[in-house]
Amino acid sequence: MKNKSIIAFIIIVVSFWFVSCSTKTPNAKLTEVNKSKDLVALQFEKWKNGEESFFELLDEDVIWTVSGRSPVSGVYSSKDDFLENAVKPIMERFTTPLKPKLISLSCDEDYVWLHFKAQASTVKGQLYENTYVWKMQLKNNRIVSGVAFLDTYELSELMTSIKKKTMEKNNKYVGMWVTKDGHIRQQLLPDGRYDEARGNRRSAYRGSYTVSGNHIDYVDDSGFTADGEFVDEKTLHHGGYIFYKEE
Repeated sequence: MKNKSIIAFIIIVVSFWFVSCSTKTPNAKLTEVNKSKDLVALQFEKWKNGEESFFELLDEDVIWTVSGRSPVSGVYSSKDDFLENAVKPIMERFTTPLKPKLISLSCDEDYVWLHFKAQASTVKGQLYENTYVWKMQLKNNRIVSGVAFLDTYELSELMTSIKKKTMEKNNKYVGMWVTKDGHIRQQLLPDGRYDEARGNRRSAYRGSYTVSGNHIDYVDDSGFTADGEFVDEKTLHHGGYIFYKEE
């Protein structure tokens, strides 16, 4: 009888241990993924307010998948790959930054799920709108993998639309603009793109620009905007700097 009591006691202890272990692991994972969700929420708010691109949160070796069948659908094997071959071609079709609006943000034991709408003005003078769901996995406060679900019909329509109207090659503002000390070199290209070098950093900033009268507006590929004024055909005031056109 005594042995039976001891065996019963051991069974209860072992059962309690298994239950304890099985509940602790998921809770620990949920705590970690909830921290990731808070980080995503903060970065989304910065993006919405025009302070910083959401993609600053991407790990350099992120695996990002754009679902569906569109010109930019596929798997991208790094942050640079994704920004250069997916984000950049999309941003070239906009004249304003993509403005996001949160619908919901949730998480499970492994992933953070971001559901939002976004819109922007296109180079054809139309309004682009889409709804997105991003499934993301984070590690060490960086997104290491993600899958983007969206209306790829709308995206395909955007990507196959008439390309941005190019500026005439004889436009008086096309060319290289340089600060007096030569530290910043900004090239305004005939196709409405700009490429800015800073010191030894080639292509430190790249994006699209539009000129209206003597006013210039920039939309950087990373998401921020800026503007400037041409004082004359050889002098540009932009970002607190004075640029001079190279002959």
